[in-house]
Amino acid sequence: MTNATSTLGFPRMGGKRELKFALEKHWKGAISEQELLTITNTVEEKAWALQSNIDFVTVGDHYLYDSVLSWTEFLGLFPKRFEKCESGLPRMFAMARGIDGAPALGMKKWLTSNYHYLVPEVDETSKLSPNFDRFLANCKRGVQFHGEAKAVPVILGPVSFARFATIASTSSATKQSLVADLIPVYKDLLIKVKALGVKEIQIHEPALVFDDAELLPHFKSVYPEILPGDVSINMVSFMEDVGEDNYQWLQSENNGVDVVSLDFTRGETLDLVEKYGFHASKTLGAGLIDSRNVWKVIPEVTLPIIKKLNSLNIKYRVQPSGSLQYAPWDFDNETELKTHVAANVLSFAKQKLGELEIVAAAASGTGDLSAHTTTWSVYHTARKELSKAGAIVAERVANLKDEDFSRSEDYTTRRPKQLVGTPLLPTTTIGSFPQTREIRRLRTQLKKGTLSLADYEAAIDQQISFCIGIQGGLGLDILVHGEPERTDMVEYFAQQMDGMLFSQQGWVQSFGSRCVRPPIIWTDIYCPTGITTREYKVAQALTNKPVKGMLTGPITILNWSFPRVDISRKEQAFQIGLGIRDEVSRLEESGCTVIQVDEPALREGMPMRPGSKEEYLTWAVNAFCLSTAGAKASTQIHTHMCYCEFDDCMEAIDRMDTDVISIENSRSDNATLEAFKRIGYKKGFGPGLYDIHSPVVPLVENQYNKLKIFLECLDIEQTVVNPDCGLKTRAWPETIAALRNMVTATNKIREELGVPKFVKSSGF
Repeated sequence: MTNATSTLGFPRMGGKRELKFALEKHWKGAISEQELLTITNTVEEKAWALQSNIDFVTVGDHYLYDSVLSWTEFLGLFPKRFEKCESGLPRMFAMARGIDGAPALGMKKWLTSNYHYLVPEVDETSKLSPNFDRFLANCKRGVQFHGEAKAVPVILGPVSFARFATIASTSSATKQSLVADLIPVYKDLLIKVKALGVKEIQIHEPALVFDDAELLPHFKSVYPEILPGDVSINMVSFMEDVGEDNYQWLQSENNGVDVVSLDFTRGETLDLVEKYGFHASKTLGAGLIDSRNVWKVIPEVTLPIIKKLNSLNIKYRVQPSGSLQYAPWDFDNETELKTHVAANVLSFAKQKLGELEIVAAAASGTGDLSAHTTTWSVYHTARKELSKAGAIVAERVANLKDEDFSRSEDYTTRRPKQLVGTPLLPTTTIGSFPQTREIRRLRTQLKKGTLSLADYEAAIDQQISFCIGIQGGLGLDILVHGEPERTDMVEYFAQQMDGMLFSQQGWVQSFGSRCVRPPIIWTDIYCPTGITTREYKVAQALTNKPVKGMLTGPITILNWSFPRVDISRKEQAFQIGLGIRDEVSRLEESGCTVIQVDEPALREGMPMRPGSKEEYLTWAVNAFCLSTAGAKASTQIHTHMCYCEFDDCMEAIDRMDTDVISIENSRSDNATLEAFKRIGYKKGFGPGLYDIHSPVVPLVENQYNKLKIFLECLDIEQTVVNPDCGLKTRAWPETIAALRNMVTATNKIREELGVPKFVKSSGF
């Protein structure tokens, strides 16, 4: 038996982020839509060429912002505020970024990843007006490039689209009616895709991983109803197992599905296959190559799965666990990492294509993975010898006690001791200010050695001084230093910690044109020296107002890095938590009285299955508490979270025991705020007042009305006023204008409520 190979998607930005820069030029009006599409096609064709040895290659999935957003535009399903936009890319980008009078669609994390999707929105005017011309043209290009037998068009399934959509209270639609309305649209689309002559079509239904009893009836109503027949249908799910009920339906005989693609790197997929078998008429797409990490295949993990599938006599093909968009483009672009002891066990998207062939050969009995076994053995030996932290970190983790995870005083007792003299409805920001061309130039000069460290720090101090001056002039109450020295909220901290590796071109798309370079955790993590205290001291010396110490939490550093695979994520989180705990102490020693430890990634790392959720939330919350519990009672601890569905982890967030939590709220129609209200959250709370990802400057009136709505749900004593995220991606003029309007709106409400300027007992 020869095992075929297949892909489920490839990175879209390009090896040198060509698409990122093209998008940003297009949004600025520097290049036309056609020039943007020409660059897009070139990047896509480079990706196709790399996949020339793969048996089945995806086409039609090179989305310009986000997959869900693209399908929202293909389906022509948009809320009223975008009805006057030109269809196609202009309307799609308007929905993504917002325009005057029309705020952007909501944004949420994609399943358990750091990728973001734009939430489809159905209101009372929304109706399907599909136009698949651009999608079909892209598929046709792929067929012409690869041939009909190799090219596999990718379609986002209707059940998942409906699951990810939100339906406004003003609409008469329901999830059920939306699925029903999508059936004839998808039926027509699949006929057109089949007409391209392709032999197989991938339908991605990621909603299969959710524990939602209402979804399975929708799947049964859609499939095989929409399928055209006489073309192989590959149904794809990823990032978790699909659960027992969904698995049994997927491998049943009469649903019209010919190939079932499942993730074998996360969840309990192999257990499901062993328990329920797999129908002999179908092919299993075995996701054996981890698409979400940068390590090579580990034979001790992969070979037992292959052995079991072979023993069950299952017909299967070898593929990544999901789209390779979550991995960097090509390890060959790295020059510094190639000299590290970890180089021989690192694998980016291009290298994973080669691993597909190696694993497929091993599965077919025509090859083996012995070379991988030797490579991993050499790496582990070298890692232990080179680890700087060694026994220090292991001993600290082993000796942790219950009291290490709890503040010295409860919230009610400690709150009045914090930031005495700061007014009610205190105004602040989330931390970062615009990262200008001048700031990036300074970093480049330092890296190249054309600027000394002393001169670099002096220039950074000037940037900090400017940020403090701007905030003081605007009248903000709790200030930040602006983070001009930081490239990325995770990368910056990781660079100060022993145990992390960094790529030069290991960019991964987060959303739109936003790319991040995740650190690689390769050994024990240790933080021997201060990370942020120098910049904090510079900032605090410039003002009498409190300046926040700005830190990134252990779970976000873990979830936004590529973790080790030889020890648990819990142990890695605790190691990082100890490093952040040490930094909290250093900030306090420097005089800092308010410290923000951001955890936007807490929710995204949570497994889908109920049995695994609480285990994760327990150690994740403990890791956060480990980083903050050593703070003095008089130190106010903030955290920030954004773009997640919090409903199923609210109690865990409460257990984090922060003094103030700020959240993204501007795109969620107060849904997150209502979720906190339902659990009786009484601590400090900062729901985001305006959307920082949109270039539109929010008016005073809009922010005033938003804050009034917040105060219907929150007590004035607990409310903090802030934007919904950091401001690093914005330009200075719009940043200043938006913050000025935020402060003006706050002062207007203070005046209406007769709030005194300073309230010593406020706790702020």
